[in-house]
Amino acid sequence: MWEKFASIDRRWLYALMIFVIALALLRPIGLAIIPSADTQKVYDIIENLPPGSIVWMGMEFSAGGIPELMPAILSMIRQGWKEGRDLRFVCAGMWQMAGDMAEQAFSTVKSEFPDKQYGVDWVNIGYKPGGQVLLQQYQSNIIETAQGVDFYGQDLNQFPLMKEFTSLKQAEVIAIFCTGTPGEKEYIKHVTSPNNIPLIEAAISVSIPECMPLVQAGQIKGLIAGMKGAAEYEVLVGSPGSATAGMDAQSFSHALIIIFMILGNIGYVLTKNKKQAS
Repeated sequence: MWEKFASIDRRWLYALMIFVIALALLRPIGLAIIPSADTQKVYDIIENLPPGSIVWMGMEFSAGGIPELMPAILSMIRQGWKEGRDLRFVCAGMWQMAGDMAEQAFSTVKSEFPDKQYGVDWVNIGYKPGGQVLLQQYQSNIIETAQGVDFYGQDLNQFPLMKEFTSLKQAEVIAIFCTGTPGEKEYIKHVTSPNNIPLIEAAISVSIPECMPLVQAGQIKGLIAGMKGAAEYEVLVGSPGSATAGMDAQSFSHALIIIFMILGNIGYVLTKNKKQAS
């Protein structure tokens, strides 16, 4: 029997791996997830905002960041819109898909909160050319900097939210979702440090080493680290989603690899000993 484990066709391993991952994604069991201190800080900052506060959401990523960042965005909206919170969100970005990412997020969550209205509870400014210069100009006049229109080409002046929120300096919190540059460093330099506005961030896993010194320095007040952090945030908000399922799939696939490594090595040793004995 052990000889079979030592020489099993790798295609069977790949097939079993695909099956395990697919099953975990389709039917997640919700393995125990303990939120990290950095994810807890993000949750606490949003939770402690006064009702009606305005949160600036910087959509600084492209489609490649969706699996790790979109679950965090959805969870933040759900936390902000739960009963009694009524936070308001203004979305923009220096990345070209900023408007598309905001549209995807709010269209996903909107059905859960039918009383929320565009222009009152959230606005999607989208991408505007200009890079980090935009961050400076948004502090003077958001509508002028956005050339007067939102992501959909509608006049920003008509929205009650934008009549109240005229400068980026008025944001209670800056929440950014990043896959690279421009990202947190530009916000820290031009917005959060000069104006003493808390910065929280969700970043993809490969960017975490660059973010940690900024977290330790207190320039980033809370950090959602990759899919693991997004799953932790989902647990805190009480709305398990794709990140939680993704962590199930990752955990089961790792366990499967370890099991086959153990079985394969046992098979190899026993087969080798058997040959030497004969």
